[in-house]
Amino acid sequence: MQQTLNDGKCIYADFFGLHSDPFGLTPDPEYYYSSHNHATILEWIIYAVEQHEMALVIGEVGSGKTVLSRCLIDYLPEKEYRVCCIINPRLTATGMLKEIYRRLFNDEPRYYKNDIINQIQTGLATLFERGIFPVVIIDEAHMIPSKAVFDELRLLSNFQTDKQNLLSLVLFGQPELGKRLQRKYYRAFLQRIRFTATLNPLTQEEIRDYLIHRLQKAGYLGKEIFPSETIKKIYEITRGIPRPINHLATFSLMQAMSEESKFVTLPMVKKAAKSIPYLKG
Repeated sequence: MQQTLNDGKCIYADFFGLHSDPFGLTPDPEYYYSSHNHATILEWIIYAVEQHEMALVIGEVGSGKTVLSRCLIDYLPEKEYRVCCIINPRLTATGMLKEIYRRLFNDEPRYYKNDIINQIQTGLATLFERGIFPVVIIDEAHMIPSKAVFDELRLLSNFQTDKQNLLSLVLFGQPELGKRLQRKYYRAFLQRIRFTATLNPLTQEEIRDYLIHRLQKAGYLGKEIFPSETIKKIYEITRGIPRPINHLATFSLMQAMSEESKFVTLPMVKKAAKSIPYLKG
């Protein structure tokens, strides 16, 4: 069964009176739910960028790292910041520098690494004179393939005036990135990171608010669809991770629609979980 229709609405939209999909798997900032932990981390990374520093955000798969990066981008005024967002960091050290240069300056870099570094330095100085601050955001940073890439990223922080860095770097990665950076030969890079934060799972109460928030964003005006017993089960199955919550909520609503029910029951959640290979009901 398809989750969405050709017009972009989810298959159960009309049944529940929705104008859009409340539990899509894409990181849409419009549906961002500001849990205490997420809100605190967003404030910290905004502060890190405003202070022209480096920041690291660690979180499990599906915990909301990418949507936080989108919220950060939306927050930064275009007239004051130049944002480079790298979503596939499986690059060589030279390849990473080239990609950063392309995205920051909308120009093709030279061939040799030293020439590219000189291009970046010149470009950063020009932006500084214009009152524009560049920000490099690297999503899925745990996929960076080698220490050499981290070394080049660290050396970018050497571009600075007497009072501030000329570039800010924010990395988002899975827990293995945090463990990797604890190794002694990453010490020089880790010491450059001033702000480090970990995304925590949602609590059971937050899951309730999360579901209500996203349903209301999608136009729902009716009574509560997920009773407390179903929320407890969703918490047990998903461990409070937003992406699995979205997946399970979607299948649960589809199950409710197939049974012509305006609310989700515990058996519906259990049946929905069995339809999702990585979940256990």
